[in-house]
Amino acid sequence: MNILKWILITAFLTGCTASQVIAPGSTQSSPYAPVNEASRGGIVKYLNEGAGFVKRSRRESAYKKMYESCREAYEIVKEGTNLEGGVVVPVGNSAVWADSQYVYIEYRCVSK
Repeated sequence: MNILKWILITAFLTGCTASQVIAPGSTQSSPYAPVNEASRGGIVKYLNEGAGFVKRSRRESAYKKMYESCREAYEIVKEGTNLEGGVVVPVGNSAVWADSQYVYIEYRCVSK
């Protein structure tokens, strides 16, 4: 099986939804938390691999999570990619490591 098939299978098995990394306005019970903790934004991430329609579906899932966590209006503050984890892909009698690329979106809730 070629590398592309393994990457696609892995991407499919990883799921088609985004993950909430930090909810906006999270309050930590730590006495060391910053004074602006409750006013901080949130972060979502999604796997940026697979067919175009799969990546679009994951991004739509990220939009939905941001929308729901803000009870509607939000704005994207920053967006970027990061390599994390990965998968070992067998190639003939050897194996190759394939990194997984995620899109991270930092956002904040806004008033309409």
